[in-house]
Amino acid sequence: MVSFLEILSPAFLLFPALLGSAILGFVCPLVGAHLMLRHRVFLGLTLPQIAACGVAFTFWLHHAAGLSHGSGSERLLGMVGSLLFTLLGMGVLAYLDRRASGAPEGRLAAAYALASASTILFIVFNPAGELEILNLLKGEVISLSRDELKLLAVVYGIVYGGLVLFRREFLLNSFDRDLSFLLTGGSAQWSFWLYVLCGFSIAIGVIMAGPLLVFGFMVLPPLAARTLARGMNAFLFSSSLIGLLIAVLGFYLSVRLDLPLGPTDVAFGCIVIFAVHGLRFLVRRGPAALVRLIIFAGLIAGCSAPRAPAPLPVGTLEPKYVWLAAVRNSSGADLRLPENNPLRSVAEMAGKISGDYRPTVMDLLRGTLRQELEQRKIPVSFPEERNAGLRSFGADPAAAAEMARTAQLSGWLLLCDIRRWHTDGRSPLSTSVLMRLVRIDDGMVQWQEHWQKIVPLVGARRLDEASGDAVKAIMREMFPS
Repeated sequence: MVSFLEILSPAFLLFPALLGSAILGFVCPLVGAHLMLRHRVFLGLTLPQIAACGVAFTFWLHHAAGLSHGSGSERLLGMVGSLLFTLLGMGVLAYLDRRASGAPEGRLAAAYALASASTILFIVFNPAGELEILNLLKGEVISLSRDELKLLAVVYGIVYGGLVLFRREFLLNSFDRDLSFLLTGGSAQWSFWLYVLCGFSIAIGVIMAGPLLVFGFMVLPPLAARTLARGMNAFLFSSSLIGLLIAVLGFYLSVRLDLPLGPTDVAFGCIVIFAVHGLRFLVRRGPAALVRLIIFAGLIAGCSAPRAPAPLPVGTLEPKYVWLAAVRNSSGADLRLPENNPLRSVAEMAGKISGDYRPTVMDLLRGTLRQELEQRKIPVSFPEERNAGLRSFGADPAAAAEMARTAQLSGWLLLCDIRRWHTDGRSPLSTSVLMRLVRIDDGMVQWQEHWQKIVPLVGARRLDEASGDAVKAIMREMFPS
């Protein structure tokens, strides 16, 4: 299992993704705090959806022009569409605020509904690029490249610098536009520049992280900071600090529990808001209630301390004979590996292998396990070599042991179940494998471990190469010596 200190190390494989998430978590709350001060918090929901609509529109236009997808410029196309639609949407909404009558919240709700419906329609109109659009809208921070991370750092650095350097002008313009006009010489220009900074941060953030994560970082940290802060500068600083905390801890929970990053960060941000309000309530009740909460939190943290997976106890196996069952695939995914062996077609023509056969991740894992056991002088066989009816076992260890006893097998039965083995070609390979060592005589589980690995695709451009790296990582922990 990955510890919290490991993800903070620059040597960690996903450290660039952590930096990207931290940048978003530090800057977006400051943008959202200014929108909240202007009573335009719904802009934090509407503008990311408008940016997503721009991504879908750009891809539809690209398809309508007869150009093909997959040329490597998808991210650039998405950035252009996201930026144009965000700035255009902010301009239209600002014009309506000055000219139109009615409640601004109603206009924002209508704009959100229109952008959501248009996004879906543009995806329907462009089925050829549906996968690319959905991947961009989903926003995989965990797969950011170094160039994309540099772009994110530069844009968000400019946005943060502008909001900090001119915070007095922006704050004055948010609270009293007439006084801002008298003291600064114009209120419209400060509103314009504030919306420009917000537009750039939202447009780039949506294409890098997706609308859900951007909206969460813009709204949730300021809501928590408003309960704690007692001054305007403290409110702005606390928003960024809480956002950074949510980004780092949410990233750790995402890696630790093998969950998608965006929903994990947003859910954890909501938990932080409830925790802040609960902490404030306990402080009002008195120090005794606060002490009890701290003791309870310490007990929970101690009980949930991470435990490293235990290696396979090969030295204590009696009798020393292992039957290696066929690996189950409970992931629901097609785990066939690509095959580019030039001798394969010759073997197919000779009838030595079937033309429909392709090696799978299950074959790779099972074959590697057999090699590791044989290197440690442990006799190992496949059950189907003894009885053709034992090509597959159920998930229940007791039932599997019963099948083995019926076939007159003795010794140990090693069961492997792949729960997850997924990558979309850009994001790292996420794996989850459950292994059990069952004594055939009585069906007792002698050893059980759940292996979860995240393998980056750097240096491994194909699924078979990334899968090989994942299997090797599991074997290193399963057989440490």
